[in-house]
Amino acid sequence: MIDFSLFRRELGLLTRLATPLLVAQTLTTATGVVDAMMSGHYSAEALAAVAVGNSLWLPLYLLISGLLIASTSMVARFHGSRNHNGIVTTVQQSIWLAIAVSLFAVWLLRHSSGLLTLVGVKPDIVPVTQGYLSAFAWGMPAAAIFNGLRSYTEGMGRTQPYMLSSLIAFIVNIPMNYVLIYGLWGFPELGAVGCGWATAISFWIQVILLVWFTSSKTNYNGIQLFARWHKPNLQHIIRIARLGLPISMAAVAEVSIFSLIALLVARLGIEVTAGHQIALSSSHLIFMLPLALSQAVTIRVGYYLGRGDQRLANTIVAVGLTAAIALSATTMSGILLFRENIIGLYTEDMTVRLIAMSLFFWMAVYQIPDHLQIISNAALRAYHDTRVPMILILITYWGIALPVGYCLGLTDWLTAKPLAAKGFWMGLTIGLSTTCCLLLMRLWKVTRRPLPA
Repeated sequence: MIDFSLFRRELGLLTRLATPLLVAQTLTTATGVVDAMMSGHYSAEALAAVAVGNSLWLPLYLLISGLLIASTSMVARFHGSRNHNGIVTTVQQSIWLAIAVSLFAVWLLRHSSGLLTLVGVKPDIVPVTQGYLSAFAWGMPAAAIFNGLRSYTEGMGRTQPYMLSSLIAFIVNIPMNYVLIYGLWGFPELGAVGCGWATAISFWIQVILLVWFTSSKTNYNGIQLFARWHKPNLQHIIRIARLGLPISMAAVAEVSIFSLIALLVARLGIEVTAGHQIALSSSHLIFMLPLALSQAVTIRVGYYLGRGDQRLANTIVAVGLTAAIALSATTMSGILLFRENIIGLYTEDMTVRLIAMSLFFWMAVYQIPDHLQIISNAALRAYHDTRVPMILILITYWGIALPVGYCLGLTDWLTAKPLAAKGFWMGLTIGLSTTCCLLLMRLWKVTRRPLPA
């Protein structure tokens, strides 16, 4: 029998956890948009450098943040079992792991001119892009520390500090961009390089704010995270990496397939590319909704698993999946009803609008399977089941979505004629639907077996 009062209570808790996460993630995305807009007003060269640079540092950032998603579920479990030592150890060792990866990222970003040339970036913007990346690179250690502290505050069920620190950093980033790009108040005019420095500084501001928030033991059940800092412990770091690395690889696989599809679609002409980009950018914004909900699910499921209450943990899974269906029905309806209005914000070109309209239809179709697979994966993370979901995602994205999309979009092997960008979106829909089915089956299996002692 369904306990509706419990259902309503947990749905309210998930909403309260997810809302600050949604705001923070939207602000992070908006920071990239602001960087592109401000550098674009400076010069086309600066905009190109920032765009190319973002495509290089984003996978590295995802690698770090993916590694530490595992820490969030670990902290949530320790929070449920009231194991304060476990929380402190996990967070501190997570930060050591993230810093080690970030130092590699700093070196790679500061020596990326050869890679830029290798992938075919135009020689005239390679020096500007390298300058932007060299400046931005100094923010990567801050990103590592920030994500470690974020896993702590999220795992403890406190998501507001992440939102507030992201908000303040976003606000500060705008005038810093303006000052360093254009050279005001005695600062040199740096163009795209100034944009890199502004973003790096905003990362460090986030860290300072989050250190301040998490220093309060009053808001964290008396835990003093910084009272004594432990040296790196290889055993703990390996344990975190085993859980986090599959999450990172899955995240990079998801992002990279969209990047590759964008490159393949670019062969089809300016109008098709523009229509695809409109649909893709809209899809990224919509994705923030189930992503925030999924992180809240990981926190709550992990908390109850830490308490050893698998029945309540599985109730949260059911609440999350139900919320995902309701949310996806809402986003699907919104896409179908308002797609003309949304596309009109991007362009007045009728050819581009018609192309985007057809892509928005397929975007609407895959909302339900996409939301369900995101929530299923989040629940599996709370159960510390990350390796099998990674394999399933790799198979369905790279073994189904991309090949099917390529065949439908660029060949006449499966249809009378190539379907262009629409074929790739049909492939994504088929791939996401398969991912959804497989992850739901995996979730059913994992949630039915007893917890280890």
